[in-house]
Amino acid sequence: MAQNCGGLKATVVVALTTALLACTDQTIATPSPSPTSPAQSQAADLRTHLDLLLAEQVMIIAKESAAAVNHSDEYSAYTALLATNSADLTNQIARSFGNTSAIQFAQLWNAQNGYLVDYAIRVVTHNDDKAAGAITSLTGTFTPQFAKLVTGLSQLPLDPITQLLSKQVQDDKAVIDGVFAGNFKAYYADLHAAYEQTSRFGDLLAEQVVLKFPDKFPGDPATPAVDARVKLNLLLQEHSYLASMVTSATINGRDGEKVQALGALSLNVTAMQALIEDQRFSLVWAQEVTSLAAYAGKPDDAYRRALTGTFVNELASFTRAPASVITNHVNATIKVIDDQRSKAPSVADDDRAAATSMQPIADSIR
Repeated sequence: MAQNCGGLKATVVVALTTALLACTDQTIATPSPSPTSPAQSQAADLRTHLDLLLAEQVMIIAKESAAAVNHSDEYSAYTALLATNSADLTNQIARSFGNTSAIQFAQLWNAQNGYLVDYAIRVVTHNDDKAAGAITSLTGTFTPQFAKLVTGLSQLPLDPITQLLSKQVQDDKAVIDGVFAGNFKAYYADLHAAYEQTSRFGDLLAEQVVLKFPDKFPGDPATPAVDARVKLNLLLQEHSYLASMVTSATINGRDGEKVQALGALSLNVTAMQALIEDQRFSLVWAQEVTSLAAYAGKPDDAYRRALTGTFVNELASFTRAPASVITNHVNATIKVIDDQRSKAPSVADDDRAAATSMQPIADSIR
């Protein structure tokens, strides 16, 4: 990674500031589930996509920070990806509250992203004073201002929202601190905690939006069927991003990190098993992880066939996910691994494409 951290930060802040409403929302990979599904409503869509975007931001921060620590060329790609995520979040807010409110949201959200990027840079460059200043800006400026905006838009109570946002800042800081310290056990545990924390805010906001605008978002966002849809979408998105962390650690010889990343993936598979309650589901995803790690270690056609053939066929055989949809995800994930190996500048966008391709799989499974 280039050592001109000040220049990189300036580039990132410009990207985060200018990408507001220019991008279309990329989070809806395919149409929603069948209209006969109780989890299909527009209210359910809002909650699902809002939670996915909020959780994705944590993964991007983690990958950007890891790239900064590792002095990787991927740093610029993942910091730029924050702008795409922010633009999609802004579009969700615009649909709910209008463009003026969405621009206010984006200005504060992008400021938060800038502070988090700045904190990672200052930690890596051992500038303790400026690192502390970034955290002070997050806790003393962003959190109260953003909580006030959310409360004004949604009428959610100020104190609980402030507490949720404060906890999120603490969790995000812990993720950055963990990867900087090389404490990968803590890093992956904190990453999962930060990832899960986002849905507490997302669920509250989505339910309040539906309550305020029932004509715009008909349906109930809090039924058991919607809960299951949201949970599986989040788990599969997490799985995809964790898998690309495993493959990155494998390719770059970070064996200590690889062990902890595989452990995080194992916990993810266990959580999916608890939700789906079909032993075959966890087994097939565990086999996928093994094949991905093997392909990252050696780009052998046998490992590729295990993914594009065996994994696809087995998952499609006992779920309602079409083989074509699973194949799309597998090919997208293989592309990420090839990007990581060749250091392609498209790695972050392709990483997101692989994670996004999980959504039609999740929405096909009942």
